[in-house]
Amino acid sequence: MVELVTGVTLAARIVVFIASYRGHKAESHKEDDRAVRTWIMETLNGIRENSTNIMTNAYRGNDSNLEQEAKDIITTVDQFKNEVNMAVTGNIQPRLSKKTSADLASLVEFDLKIIEQLNEVSEMSLEIADNSSNLGSRPRNLSEMKKNLTKCRNYFRERTKFIGGVKNV
Repeated sequence: MVELVTGVTLAARIVVFIASYRGHKAESHKEDDRAVRTWIMETLNGIRENSTNIMTNAYRGNDSNLEQEAKDIITTVDQFKNEVNMAVTGNIQPRLSKKTSADLASLVEFDLKIIEQLNEVSEMSLEIADNSSNLGSRPRNLSEMKKNLTKCRNYFRERTKFIGGVKNV
C-alpha cells in the first residue's frame, strides 16, 4: 500500500507541471511520454532563449567569459533537444508490458527528476537573464546552471535506456 501511495504522490507532483499526466498507466503511456517530452522541449526552448539573452547582454557588456559560458549552455540545450527528438517513443517495451508497479514507479520517478531539475534550471536561467540586462552588475557564474542542466540530461538518458533505447543509433 505504501508503494501505491508513493507512486500517486510522485505522479501528483508531476501534474503540477503537466496537467494531462496520468502516471504511465497502460492505456496512457504514449500520451504521458508525449506530454513529458513536449514539456521538456518547451522548457528547453525557454532556457535557450534566456541563455541567448545572457550571451547578448554579455557581448554588449564586453564580458567574454560570461558570453562563452552562455554559448556553452546553448550548445548543451541544443544537444539535449536532439536527444529528446531522437529518443524512442510509442508502445511500452516488452519488459514493461507486464506493467509491474515497480517498473512504472521507476518511470514516474525518472519523469519527476527530469521535470523538477529542468524547472529549477529554467527558473535559474530567467533570473540570470533578468540580472544580466543590468550592465552595471555582473550576473553570477553560470556553472551551477550548466551542472544542473547536465544532470537533467543524464536523467533523461537513463529514462531513455529504461524505456528502450535510442532509434537510429
